[in-house]
Amino acid sequence: MHIDYLCDHPEFIEELATLNFKEWGEFRPGQTVEDRVEHMRESCGKGSVPSVVVAFEDSRLLGGALLIESDLKLRPNLTPWLAGVYVKAEERGRGVASQLVMRVVEEAQKLGIPELYLYTDTSQSLYAQLGWQVVEELIYEDLPVVVMKFVTGK
Repeated sequence: MHIDYLCDHPEFIEELATLNFKEWGEFRPGQTVEDRVEHMRESCGKGSVPSVVVAFEDSRLLGGALLIESDLKLRPNLTPWLAGVYVKAEERGRGVASQLVMRVVEEAQKLGIPELYLYTDTSQSLYAQLGWQVVEELIYEDLPVVVMKFVTGK
């Protein structure tokens, strides 16, 4: 398995955007798959915020994760965010998500970012095992979520 910048593997942009849309599209009413593809293209930075990393084997996409400025409208003061961590169902249980998360943490450290945030409704235990700390619990878009942070040591 390899993890690299999505901008260096543009052949995965449409597939990753489509997977993200299928997973979370309901939370962005009015957004289309095409909107998500364009957002993914715009987020394809390298060594910057925003950026996107992908996990792949051979020519097969396994999953991806984003480093973005903001991901929670209710907390505009918190920045930047780990977002869109997604691993294909058939690839789960292999540590792909953990490796994607830690690659984004490494990116934040390289950029001198002292704290990185995320929110989750289902994966709090995974993130806690990787060193993320709970900031607060709240209701967002009618969904109970946990906001977490990672202190990068910078």
